[in-house]
Amino acid sequence: MPTLTDLRSERIKKLESLQKKGVNPYPPTVRRSHTTNEARGHSDQAVDVVGRIMSIRGHGKIQFIDIQDESGKIQVVCKKDVLPEKEYSIIDDIDVGDFLSVTGVVGTTSAGEISVFATGMIVVHKSLRPIPDSWYGLKDTEERYRKRYLDMIINPKVKKVLDARWKIERAIRMFLWNEGYSEVETPILQPLYGGTNAKPFTTHMNALDSDFYLRVAPELYLKRLMVGGYERVFEIARNFRNEGIDLTHQPEFTMMEFYEAYADYHRIMDLTESLIRFASHEANGGYSIKVGEHDIDLSGSWKRITVDEAVQTYLGIDWNTISDEEVKTLLEKHKVDVVGSWSKNKALFALYDHEVTGKLIEPTWVIDYPQEVSPLAKEHRSKEGRVERFEGYIGGKEICDGWSEIVSGLEQRKRFESEQKNMKAGDKDAHPLDEEFLTALEYGCPPLGGIGIGIDRLVMFLTNTWAIREVIPFPTLRMEHENHKESIALNNKPIQRDSSESALSLMENDQGSISYETVKTIVSDMTKNTGLQKHMMAVECIMRSLARHFKEDENLWGMTGLIHDADYEMFKEDPKKHPSKIFEVLKAHHAPQSMVNAIYSHAWGWREDLPEPKTKMEWALFGCDELSGLITACALVRPDKKIEQVELSSVMKKWKVPSFAAGVDRHHSEIASEKLGMTLDDFVQLALDAMKKEHERLGL
Repeated sequence: MPTLTDLRSERIKKLESLQKKGVNPYPPTVRRSHTTNEARGHSDQAVDVVGRIMSIRGHGKIQFIDIQDESGKIQVVCKKDVLPEKEYSIIDDIDVGDFLSVTGVVGTTSAGEISVFATGMIVVHKSLRPIPDSWYGLKDTEERYRKRYLDMIINPKVKKVLDARWKIERAIRMFLWNEGYSEVETPILQPLYGGTNAKPFTTHMNALDSDFYLRVAPELYLKRLMVGGYERVFEIARNFRNEGIDLTHQPEFTMMEFYEAYADYHRIMDLTESLIRFASHEANGGYSIKVGEHDIDLSGSWKRITVDEAVQTYLGIDWNTISDEEVKTLLEKHKVDVVGSWSKNKALFALYDHEVTGKLIEPTWVIDYPQEVSPLAKEHRSKEGRVERFEGYIGGKEICDGWSEIVSGLEQRKRFESEQKNMKAGDKDAHPLDEEFLTALEYGCPPLGGIGIGIDRLVMFLTNTWAIREVIPFPTLRMEHENHKESIALNNKPIQRDSSESALSLMENDQGSISYETVKTIVSDMTKNTGLQKHMMAVECIMRSLARHFKEDENLWGMTGLIHDADYEMFKEDPKKHPSKIFEVLKAHHAPQSMVNAIYSHAWGWREDLPEPKTKMEWALFGCDELSGLITACALVRPDKKIEQVELSSVMKKWKVPSFAAGVDRHHSEIASEKLGMTLDDFVQLALDAMKKEHERLGL
């Protein structure tokens, strides 16, 4: 098989051949009368089209060439008796990836395909490297992002998402301009970072011999503009936070913030609802979107509840009457930490953030937060210890954050000083004290409201794309020579994994994405046994519940559970080959590496070459794969065969009878529960509850 070097050398020879024929393969300009899409509507008319060659086929006196531009693709028909001899001869020297300019008449072939029947053509760029095959694509997900330009060429979905991003950014500008806002710019290099609680990047400016920070948020400079007399401003700003990388966070990202004088948080919420509706309509043509597996309607007004009401509704906690000791017990139960100095308000907010937010499915504003967790928000007009802050949630995910702004220099100083105490108590993300900003406020600032909306996050919402790197044209990556690449071998060869690898390092390399619809299609195509299908659906239910429990990506881990045994039926005669085939399929679809890792390691213990699970969710799949079978067996031995009537005690009773569901390896679930930091009873109860909730879907 030729190497890339061989292929490049062959193309250079073709380049030289073109030049010998008097062809300039890199002309300074070229005529184009129509895009390929426009040409389709000009039957029987002469056109000049230009595009990248995507395929070449045919032989002898007729050749068919597909060319593609930004608008689409069209077939070119090249006939030897029509084209000048010199121009027909260049077909010998062109390849997929070259750019071709074609003059001809639009018509329809005998097969019914609209085509340009060429009367002339020239090469306008000779490419020296081959484009990866459109089915197998780039060799791994890291390569997809590193060579993003190739990803765009061979994967139409990539460009579709990015097109939506540009439409959304344009819609934001159009909406705010129409509301009388001025689009402004503020510094990226700042002598003191501020505007949110975050860890900054630091750099050194040689000209001033001073250290500077990359902007973590534009807020404090936008407010300086308000002091200076502007009344409505917004900025779509590149921000930088020296923090973790995962499916929803990148160190370099885009944030839009806007501020309006004489407005409060109610006005800002109203305006934001309208803005998001407008952006949805511009990007999708309507107000119905999917967030994960949830169908969301953006056409109406959003529900508004206080954070106290949210905790009461979803956790049964009365914020005002619960004691400190009861809160500490709940923190321990839910494994929630409070960063920095402890207070009941901060602790309850941490519980809310960990346990409640994922349950806010319909568009919801949660308002009136504790002052301790909102250093820049204005004190509430009627609730002591609270601020006029709001956060927006859709589909269980946060989409934006804003508040009525503090405009008193004295009040803002108190908040900053409180943040300094938090910093000393260990909160590394606490907000620094910005004297210059305080001075600006003391010159006078009108009442105002504001909000910050992550553009990347908004695009993820409006395209239902839950991997942030998919919505960024060029995401942040390690330098290539430092890349850690896992060696996952097929055909029963050992899989090498760094024993020190952590969940964080996996997430840093977790760059792929795959849709739920794609996963369902793969499962349907590869699995015909209904019992196996129901088993995978049961594991999906449990994995979703475990993901919610551990604050992981519910959709990702639900899909992992659903597809984990998709190739099992293919290897009835040689089950030790499972899960090799599903690995190939997932790689072809650019699935996240964490999904692939979990599916491989779930078979640890019965196939000696597979790695031991490392991360929490890998252990979750390893354990619930077996556990779902035992719970199903407990339901099926009941006279009514209904899982709704199965209790924890009956499952645990059967647990101790090895002959019952003898094919279920209880030891897997016992190890997993220990690795997950759960008692076996809690692990089984969680799985049982998850399957009961979906009993109709599971047919139990």
